[in-house]
Amino acid sequence: MGETRGQHVGESINRDAGALLDELLASLLDDFEHWFQRGEELLQACPEEVMPSEERQRMEERLQDGKKAIAATRSLVAASTQPMAVSMEVMNPWHGLVTEVWALAAKLGSTRSSQAPS
Repeated sequence: MGETRGQHVGESINRDAGALLDELLASLLDDFEHWFQRGEELLQACPEEVMPSEERQRMEERLQDGKKAIAATRSLVAASTQPMAVSMEVMNPWHGLVTEVWALAAKLGSTRSSQAPS
């Protein structure tokens, strides 16, 4: 009888841990998706003197690839009957791309503030 109760408690803990993992992963993927979208918006407003057009094109392609990877990851998670995690090896390029978006935002911000009338 004690084993059955312990088994139910263990299953409940595993279910709770799985739900927490799913929530954390969904939130993380939402963040990546947000920054990839923001990067595309920044590129549209980016002047040539901040980033040359060829470089903007390459970054836009990487942002689109990142969004596709996020969509594929969401599909895999949805299709799985078990909680899933994403390895750091997979996420490292995404994180690097988000860092590039932040750097672009900073460049655009400093360009705008230097052009502001005094």
